[in-house]
Amino acid sequence: MIIAYSYVNRHALELLIDRTLARGMEPQKEAWERLYREQSRPWRGVADVSFMDVRPGEKVLDAGCGNGKTSAALIEAGAEVTGTDYSASAVESCVKLLGDRAEFLVADSRDLPFGDGSFDAVVSVHMLEHVPAEDSRRAASELMRVLVPGGRLYLRCFAEGDMRSDGKKEDVRNGILYRYFSEDDIRDLFGQWDVVSIVHRDEPTRFGTVRRRLECVVGKPL
Repeated sequence: MIIAYSYVNRHALELLIDRTLARGMEPQKEAWERLYREQSRPWRGVADVSFMDVRPGEKVLDAGCGNGKTSAALIEAGAEVTGTDYSASAVESCVKLLGDRAEFLVADSRDLPFGDGSFDAVVSVHMLEHVPAEDSRRAASELMRVLVPGGRLYLRCFAEGDMRSDGKKEDVRNGILYRYFSEDDIRDLFGQWDVVSIVHRDEPTRFGTVRRRLECVVGKPL
């Protein structure tokens, strides 16, 4: 494909290059490392895990643990937490925050380093939207593979119409891919399992915009 570079289409070409670079996971890793090096706690506050039926003593995987915000809430709920993230700097942040209260390791959600049925529950908070569309099924399959039969996946992701989306299904910002899901997208990804519930959550901001998310529960049949 040849694209003529002119003043008129310069912005379009730069956006195309940015998206192309971010499609794979490796370029995103560099962007995530930079983010966590510059901001060890980019997400603060207390994570809302109220839609997750996580019980004391359960082994829970926090896939895409970020800076440990969700892991901390799961630990407070009494879970035995293992957290994974694609970014080594993110994992370092979790260890600094939570020490030996949980186990953290660098891992790719498309190829999790655990045996089948290793966890009673899997939690994925704002991770799946950063996985390229062509790898989504692979990531979904891995999240379900490591669940025990009868276990559940608790998934939170950005939804279509979120204030960040500007009406698009995906976007790239600062080298990081963001995707926005519909209910149909979730049912398509996890349809071979038991999609228990999909709830839309809208959070108005003081700027008149709306944060829009999906909170989903997927069960693994016995």
